[in-house]
Amino acid sequence: MRKTCICIVLMLLLVNLTACEKSFLPQSREIGDLQLVQVIGIDKLPEDDYDCMLTIASKNLEAGSGQESSEGLRGSTNNDMPKALVLTSKGKTIFDAARKLQTHSNKTIFWGHVEYYLIGEEAAKENIAKYIDFFTRDHELRIESKIYIVKGSTARDLIEQFNQGDFYIFDKLEILGRNLKLLSNSEEIKVHDLMRFIDIHNGSARAPCIYLKNRDGENGKQIKDIEIGGYAIFSDLKLIGYIDTDISRGVNLITNNVGSSIVVVKDLRGQNVSLEIIESNTEVIPFFNGDNLESVTLKTKVISNLGELQSQVDFINEKSISYMESQQSKILKDEMENVLKKILDFKSDCLDICDKIALKRPLKWYKIEDQWMQIFPNIKFNIQVESKIQRSYEIREPSGIIRKG
Repeated sequence: MRKTCICIVLMLLLVNLTACEKSFLPQSREIGDLQLVQVIGIDKLPEDDYDCMLTIASKNLEAGSGQESSEGLRGSTNNDMPKALVLTSKGKTIFDAARKLQTHSNKTIFWGHVEYYLIGEEAAKENIAKYIDFFTRDHELRIESKIYIVKGSTARDLIEQFNQGDFYIFDKLEILGRNLKLLSNSEEIKVHDLMRFIDIHNGSARAPCIYLKNRDGENGKQIKDIEIGGYAIFSDLKLIGYIDTDISRGVNLITNNVGSSIVVVKDLRGQNVSLEIIESNTEVIPFFNGDNLESVTLKTKVISNLGELQSQVDFINEKSISYMESQQSKILKDEMENVLKKILDFKSDCLDICDKIALKRPLKWYKIEDQWMQIFPNIKFNIQVESKIQRSYEIREPSGIIRKG
């Protein structure tokens, strides 16, 4: 066996040492000859000749170089040099646009470093599966990369407008994604997770949103910044609506994706109190009458710590703590109810509820699985939220506490 393996290796080496035009081994290239793409944007075009627009961004490593675009090169000085090299191409398909893109770069485009796919709003509205097929099929691209839906604009506009600032878009996305757990109003989703979700949830899915936002810069100058928050909701493979950041924490509560979050309530004197969620868990409990699913109860337990108290009163008593716990429960319950109302209106099974029913009652689920999308919009949901304030961190009494004489 060992001799056979050695012979095969030697034969392969001999073939590649001949004057044949093609080699079995990958073609070697110097790292300096590669354009390492890290962010890809996909947009739908309204034109008849071209259906897709592909935008790529890679880090600008050459001092004094300008931003590349499909129209050519734009020179710049070192002070206003863009942080990313941006290329744009149009095509009848994404693959067609990607192949044309190479003709606009003096380096070989390398796709193996892509970490983010940004899908424009119009493309997402048409058919999300259509625009991610190339990413999942091509061997050069990674299905471990994260995907975002660009809310309110095209992916190209977001990439190019943000590139006018002083921050590289890949670094910004890394920072935002890493810190999403601090607010728990969205989540990072990888391409292969989105593929799986679409396949087992009848074309329904959720994906995080990204959008441009004006922010105050130096000397009061408005600069373009990127924000991540909320969810894009899909039904039948099409973007059908959004869950905004004011209630999107409810999605994370239902799906058990809360890392941490701040809930602001009032104390007995009407002053603000900040509670930090440190742990939460939601149990999905289905109720059947025979083989008919009558209702689903979402039972959520939340543990919080008291992070800030703005009044100088003694809060370490049962009445005060119970008052704050009840407010937190109501706030979180309202967010979950508003999320469910929107999801039911969208007729999108994007909250993992069917998965949890299947785990709880597998035999019952087997009997309703084929009719799930007809059953789901008519389900009666009951939400129960139980809150517990566990501790107050380093101090038990606020500074300047007012004591009763």
